[in-house]
Amino acid sequence: MKKAFLFDMDGVMADSETAWDQLGYDDLLKSYFGLELFGKVKVNSGTSIKGIFDAFVVAGWQGDYAPFHKENEKIAKQIYDTIPLSLGLDELIQELDKRGFTIAVVSSSPTEWVESVINRLPSRQLITKIVSVNNHKTLKPKPSPDPYIFAMEELCVISEQTIVLEDSETGVTAAKASGAKVICLTMYQHGYDWQVLPKDGDFYAKTMTEVLDVVAKIDLQ
Repeated sequence: MKKAFLFDMDGVMADSETAWDQLGYDDLLKSYFGLELFGKVKVNSGTSIKGIFDAFVVAGWQGDYAPFHKENEKIAKQIYDTIPLSLGLDELIQELDKRGFTIAVVSSSPTEWVESVINRLPSRQLITKIVSVNNHKTLKPKPSPDPYIFAMEELCVISEQTIVLEDSETGVTAAKASGAKVICLTMYQHGYDWQVLPKDGDFYAKTMTEVLDVVAKIDLQ
């Protein structure tokens, strides 16, 4: 039976969450939306750019999305074109392919940001699908399971034959609700205020090598 391995991108394939923080993303939000609204909105790790914008709209923001997206693009360009890929990522992808997994990426980030990362992988051709929540306007964002359910439908694979690699509470919640087995990657848990170690992962791994060890132990029905 066909089986799939679905990667989140931010905080999994690269330490991009920390890069956003180091480039002062809170400062962007404060300057763009104002201190009053900033104080009303909690931005969780794993939330899409559109999801962040929508949260500020709920809090009272009345501007258009396009200028905000443009501001995010400026930072994203600095990050995704040059950020180091996670140690052991390419080897993991190659080994998953050898073990018969169909491989895809399910991310809250825009497709072009994901491509900036994965196009630098020697094993890029082994990734068969990118599902961007940001680019699919009808999909509910994580923590809804919709992005993972959609990916499984696109790959023609059932949840019982699917493993997801996530890093955030938002992502783990989404993956668990989809019915897939969930490995929580803790490689980039640096203890920032916005980081919460997910409590509901089926398995936990600190490195890509450990991820492969966990995969070997998972009994896919």
